[in-house]
Amino acid sequence: MRITNGIIASCILGMISAADQHEEMRCKARPGCHLAKCEPGPLSPSLNVNEYPVTCVRTSAQDWEEYKELKSEMRIMRTDLTSYASRISSLENENKKTTAEMEALKTKLLKSEQSNKALLKELNALGIKTNDLESHLAEPNTALLRSCEDVQLESALARNDSGCVFKLDIPEVGITNVFCDVTDDGGNWTVFQRRMNGDVNFSRGWDDYVKGFGDLQGDHWLGLEALHQMTKTGNMEMKIKMITKNGVYWVAKYSNFQIGPGSDKYRLTVSGYSGNASGAGLAYYNNQQFSTKDADHDSRSSLNCAINREGAWWYNSCAWSNLNGHFSKTGDKGFWWGSNSNLLRFSEMKIC
Repeated sequence: MRITNGIIASCILGMISAADQHEEMRCKARPGCHLAKCEPGPLSPSLNVNEYPVTCVRTSAQDWEEYKELKSEMRIMRTDLTSYASRISSLENENKKTTAEMEALKTKLLKSEQSNKALLKELNALGIKTNDLESHLAEPNTALLRSCEDVQLESALARNDSGCVFKLDIPEVGITNVFCDVTDDGGNWTVFQRRMNGDVNFSRGWDDYVKGFGDLQGDHWLGLEALHQMTKTGNMEMKIKMITKNGVYWVAKYSNFQIGPGSDKYRLTVSGYSGNASGAGLAYYNNQQFSTKDADHDSRSSLNCAINREGAWWYNSCAWSNLNGHFSKTGDKGFWWGSNSNLLRFSEMKIC
């Protein structure tokens, strides 16, 4: 138990009162006895107060007056002590109340600090988004364009004889650099595959084919996700330009070309062929899912066509074309169209 000033004061008052009562009890029965000068004798076993032996010494009037003054002062002190004890008790109660209020304020302050931290985090995130938006708006006007049909040559990032590199804002993909063919067949073609010198390895895994890879002005693959987002509304044309090892120019054009979502493994929908390219071409692969060496979605149960052909494609049962095959090999693993004897030295696939 904590000993407080109030407890100490109460004890002092009790001791004074007990002493006074004891003296008065033992001396009040003796006439002419002044309490200040009573000296108790040995206690009697009797409970009768009149039988207590008391020795009393008569004092002078001055001593008696002094004694009364002391008694008066003691009463005043007792009153003061009672007041002090009451005040101390009141202060202790106020202190407890103040302490409780301080603890409550500390709790509120802690919650406020946590709320401020959360708010600051949200403000920082909002600031980042705002900066991104400002940066986005500060880009050349091509940053808000969705296809090669809207580009202006003066805003090109790079160019060569057949076209230019632009920034396009592709839904769900974001700001992406693409190569736009602005010269062939009326222009406005978005190139998503090109093989021209063999300096980029096309025998890659699923993630690379989803995101894209290579040099936009050279050999490259734009990316399956971008291709899906750009064709998901339908009514897209697709054109393939090829040059054989013997220098023959082939064109395969399709009036309807669409790539499904990633959840369906970027399934191919293609129809409406025209052109002079040899063989069945893409028609054989209509409604097929895309396959890579680490993601087998072809129709051949006995093997992975992407591994067997060292490429990646909408393989059905591995036959009829291998435009992402090995640039310098011959046979099934090579870079060919229609038949593995029709080896190529150039291919370009594009949509409009």
